Amino acid sequence: MHTATTQFKDLRAWLAHLEEKGLLKHVSAPIDKDWELACITRQVMRESPERRYALQFDNVRGFRTPVVTNSIGATREMYAMALGIPIVNGKIDKSAIHTNWVRALANRVPVKEVAAKSAPCKENVRKGEKVDLTAFPIPIWTPGKDAAPYLSAGCVIQKDPETGIQNCGVYRGMIQGPNRVGVLIQAAKDSSIIHQKYESQNRPMDIAVVIGPPPYVAMTAVGRVPYGVDELTVSGGLAGEPVEVVKCETVDLMVPAHSEMVIEGVVQPGIREPEGPFGEFFGHMGPQIRSPVIEITALTYRDGTIHQGFQEQMPPSEGSCIKDIAMESLLLGALSGAGIPGVLDVYVHPMSCQMHVVVRIKPQFPGHARTVMSGVWTAYPNRSKLVIVVEDDCDIYDDDDVQWHLATRVQPQRDIVVWHDATGISLDPSMPRETCNYGSKLGIDATRKHAYPERSAPSKDLLDRVIRDWSKYGLPPLSR
Repeated sequence: MHTATTQFKDLRAWLAHLEEKGLLKHVSAPIDKDWELACITRQVMRESPERRYALQFDNVRGFRTPVVTNSIGATREMYAMALGIPIVNGKIDKSAIHTNWVRALANRVPVKEVAAKSAPCKENVRKGEKVDLTAFPIPIWTPGKDAAPYLSAGCVIQKDPETGIQNCGVYRGMIQGPNRVGVLIQAAKDSSIIHQKYESQNRPMDIAVVIGPPPYVAMTAVGRVPYGVDELTVSGGLAGEPVEVVKCETVDLMVPAHSEMVIEGVVQPGIREPEGPFGEFFGHMGPQIRSPVIEITALTYRDGTIHQGFQEQMPPSEGSCIKDIAMESLLLGALSGAGIPGVLDVYVHPMSCQMHVVVRIKPQFPGHARTVMSGVWTAYPNRSKLVIVVEDDCDIYDDDDVQWHLATRVQPQRDIVVWHDATGISLDPSMPRETCNYGSKLGIDATRKHAYPERSAPSKDLLDRVIRDWSKYGLPPLSR
């Protein structure tokens, strides 16, 4: 097991590490935040994973603040590096990422409060009329289509009014003016549960949006951590030490002290205003809806603050990568916690918008695969439209191997499960808007139901021997 190091106490330490490794590229030419920034980021993510890197735009026209993209999840290798997992010959042990996550969920570390004078995010404090978000280079992520500039990497912090436990999640935020942000709060999300509690009591809800926190905070904020668990304690589990937090200036919330920026505000009950459209992770434009609005009460930020953004839209994107990894890890933890044995690994396909999940198991009882499907749908009710369960002889990260298992181990009338009227997600374009919160799920049991003949291929030992001797055959190098 690899435990995260504590060298990346903030985003800046992590960026410095990436630069040292040649994985952070600076763009010094002047660029437009409303089209060039997103297009450059998109082109980098269209490269094969080994050719991707983080970007820092140092010369955004009209602004002095730099913007970073692809800073955590350009690749799984970059994500693993942040967790202190070694990369050997350009490869990582993918299971080590999940092991760290499962360990962090089981061994959460309480936050540590620090004084405002020692919190970097308090180096500049703006309140009242001095609050102006438009002074910072918040990008348009889908040029010509998004309704406005959007906060795409904002870690939104709320507090359950009954338990006092905080919640932290990443939700899109539409800039509606210098001191107003429309925030998407979706059904079936923890943020919605908390918001509904305040509205049922006709109370305003304190809220904070954290930009550029330590990398571990961003990692946990995009995951579906069980309700009632403070994501910052899971972040501490990933980091191997407590996340340092500080009290907000104007609202009753605690935020990561080593963040680049904190937007404080309140959400008034019953208020909804037009928000969207926005280019969503399904690869289609999310429609305009009526969303709650944050009335900003304070803005605090570091000297030389850096704006961090996660590009969403059509996968592959940084947003999809970090969400996929968190989902895989949380599913492993949830299936284990539900007492389902024999679950070895989980893979969320990078082009599936978190809708296609492959689970590798060692079958142990009749109906094992269907039990696994039920566990996945319980843990992530508005994702996982397709769950494929395979055996331990399948490489779930290899699409060709998964396809072979589907072809040779599935009989549709026997092995396919359809769940009707399940929880959907409003952003899924496959359902009409009026019924989009209801959907269906498909499960495929691709495990063997009887004895099989041996595979018709050379043994692994012989194949490995040929690879070791490849240079003597006078053939071009193998790609893998």
